[in-house]
Amino acid sequence: MSRGTSWSLRSTVISWLPLGRSLTERCRRAAPRPVPRSDAMRRGSSPAGAPMGSIETPAGDDRHRMDEQRFLINGRIFAAHDPGLQEALARIYGTPARPRCLCIAEGVEMYVSKFRDFVIKRMPETGEEHRPTCPSYDLPASESGLGEVLGEAIIERGADGVELRLDFPLTRRIGRSFAITDPQPPGEVTVTRKTLSLRGLLHYLWQRAGFNRWYPRMQGKRSYWVLRKFLLEASEEVEAKGLRLVERVFIPEYFAREQAAEIAQRRDQALSILLSPDPDLHFKMMIALGELKAFNETTLGYQLYFRHLPDRAFFLEKKAGARAMRAFEPALQAWNAGQVKLIVACLFYAKREHLYQIESLTLMMTSAQWIPLDHAYEKDLVDRLVAEQRVFLKPLRYEANHGGRFPNFLLLDAGEQPVALDILSPFLTDKERAAKAIAIAARSPKGWAWDTAQNVLIPELPARAGHHWVRDGPGLATNPAASHIDLPGRG
Repeated sequence: MSRGTSWSLRSTVISWLPLGRSLTERCRRAAPRPVPRSDAMRRGSSPAGAPMGSIETPAGDDRHRMDEQRFLINGRIFAAHDPGLQEALARIYGTPARPRCLCIAEGVEMYVSKFRDFVIKRMPETGEEHRPTCPSYDLPASESGLGEVLGEAIIERGADGVELRLDFPLTRRIGRSFAITDPQPPGEVTVTRKTLSLRGLLHYLWQRAGFNRWYPRMQGKRSYWVLRKFLLEASEEVEAKGLRLVERVFIPEYFAREQAAEIAQRRDQALSILLSPDPDLHFKMMIALGELKAFNETTLGYQLYFRHLPDRAFFLEKKAGARAMRAFEPALQAWNAGQVKLIVACLFYAKREHLYQIESLTLMMTSAQWIPLDHAYEKDLVDRLVAEQRVFLKPLRYEANHGGRFPNFLLLDAGEQPVALDILSPFLTDKERAAKAIAIAARSPKGWAWDTAQNVLIPELPARAGHHWVRDGPGLATNPAASHIDLPGRG
């Protein structure tokens, strides 16, 4: 369907063939010499601009400067974009010494990894130890669907990267038959392990790339080019099914007509892996991610087009396409009305040259800033938060049936603790509304809530708090009058 027909998100995975059940932060500054990457530098950049995550501020403008991360390394303090940081990291790489993020007075221990350059990464399960406005902050896993899959479906191995256990294969065997089993009682009992569905994988990559959070300095800089760059980087140190995930992730390149021939050549090279079956006739499959351009019914089934990929259609069988239309009807309606963007994640294979068949798919709504949305009405609150230049993040559902017990958003710039932002809508299911009401009542400290049935206007948001970045590290002699940066009026 294109935007001429009428068609929201339940963000579930539609899978119609018998499939099984199923955070490194970095960015580089565009500068003459390489610079380190860190949690602070993960949120995007433009081809010719400074990275979003560094939250660079023009000279003389103190607004947002507190978002620039500072690190204590061997008694010296470095800013995230300091040109001497790479050399300092090279000296401690492979040693017991660790950098400390100075978003709080005592600092938070981090570690150094080597990719194209040296990267400062958050230690596993330490995200909530950082100050909420720190780019290395992450909400407790229990406050999103991540808590249900972390440790089983998502296994963080520190410097060795991340392993994902997926509930779908990355190969397809033609003529595969069902296994014949012995009717006798089983000789053993196995424990069912949690795995990631296509939606869970999409949410993980989105969170790992930092696109579920917002800083005011990102305004106007989160282009599709940025989205693609950081989603691909997010998949580079992830393994799944014994493979580096980036080898099986396809994200259409930003389309520029004057470079169409070169882009097509790179695309065909990336997709050529689908045309090389394994010796045992297992055909390889890939995961395509991108923005939906059109989803149309044809005489033979359905065809899906990605934005920035105008000359390649992805096909669905007729029954499967009809199921997708029903399952994602609310998201498609919101998209057709121009209220949201729709992100597609689909598992596909090459039926023949240049003919790609979808095996399973999921859709995810986002705002104009690529912030994920569970419901279309969340867009109004995102627009308000962005307009007021607030710092916030979106907890993602992963494999949770619904997000009723999770905050719709977390406001990060209202004090020492994040503030939960909850929305009660008459369009919630009874289960979601009951779970949301219980969660709101149990919030400690008390959060912010908006009941859209009682108040069509968004209530006043919690006030923005001042923020202090530690200028001197723990254990160093400091001048108390100059040991903090106090920046009221944070934007």
